[in-house]
Amino acid sequence: MFLDTMLIPGLSAAAAAAAQRAPFADLFSPHRSRASVARARQLAVYLHHVALGASVSACAKAFARDRATVRHACATIEDLRDDPLFDAGARRLETALAAQRDMICVLLLEGSAQ
Repeated sequence: MFLDTMLIPGLSAAAAAAAQRAPFADLFSPHRSRASVARARQLAVYLHHVALGASVSACAKAFARDRATVRHACATIEDLRDDPLFDAGARRLETALAAQRDMICVLLLEGSAQ
């Protein structure tokens, strides 16, 4: 079953906010933020795109940014992944989000079968 990634940007935002110790709600603000919140948002956008399979357009809409900003966020996080410590954390977040995505898909399938 295909999961509509527009319905779940909160999964990647919650993971990124917790990992970066940033306020969850600030990740969805359309306004510029301090550097720590911007980095958490970049991570959330990256995870939404990479781990959850959202398109660049879906990420832009979900996080109130334009497509160029989403591409920049993904490129920034990819560059940060050259650091082994950051990469290990990002990999764990991707794995956890993929597991949550799969669990949600199973639950939705089970619910539609009833």
